Amino acid sequence: MKKITFLLLITVLLLFSNKADAQTLTFTSDGGTVWDDGIANDGEGGSTDISGLVIEIFNVDDALTNIGELEWKSAADLANSNLFSGLTTFVGPSGANGWKGQTIKEASGNEFQINGFEWYDWGNNNSQPMTVIGFKNGSEVASTAFTGNSNPNSVVVSLGPDFDDVDEVRIITTDGTGSTYPSINNIEIADTVLSSESNTLISSKVFANNKKFVSNENQIYLEVYNLLGQKLENYNLCRGIYIIKATLKDKKTAVFKSYLK
Repeated sequence: MKKITFLLLITVLLLFSNKADAQTLTFTSDGGTVWDDGIANDGEGGSTDISGLVIEIFNVDDALTNIGELEWKSAADLANSNLFSGLTTFVGPSGANGWKGQTIKEASGNEFQINGFEWYDWGNNNSQPMTVIGFKNGSEVASTAFTGNSNPNSVVVSLGPDFDDVDEVRIITTDGTGSTYPSINNIEIADTVLSSESNTLISSKVFANNKKFVSNENQIYLEVYNLLGQKLENYNLCRGIYIIKATLKDKKTAVFKSYLK
């Protein structure tokens, strides 16, 4: 029984630290004139408005700059077989054979977590080699590769914990220059997750008092969960182990376990 409880605790900790408050940006319509600059934001085109973040998505050329063209296209427009629709453009850079890829970034440079996305190259079905690169404050902090579609079906790309604290993500082809026709949708975004060292520091500022958890810093917002992941009211708690989620004033999140005597 102790072993089962321990494994459950670890599972809950990983769930909250890596997937806390994740929201999926699913674009279901075109943004119209607001996308004349070639940039789609969260909350536009039928997508979710993510509180505290302004996520920008745009197509980039070989120099990794915004090509100034972006539209939402349906599955029929994209000739996709598994009903995928997404952000792309049918008006690429002048004289270019496709373009380099796409960028996802936060408008003010705030950090965020990205867990994955769905991607489809509507102009090629040739297993295009692709790279996903994460940046923070201008420095590369994460990188992974995936293989594009070999048929008219989209590809689901999952990203690891290296992408838990980034402010920009580039999804680009590594097969020459300007040779992909990318579309993207179903982008899973969450608040950035602090490192384990930071979590330890924050946890030292949170303590149990009068059957509830409190902090000695008034700019830390606390949420309390039991080992089953159920959110609890933070008062009159029973003795035992709890999962504490602490949200800081900069929207970063720390998750740790704590014992209430």
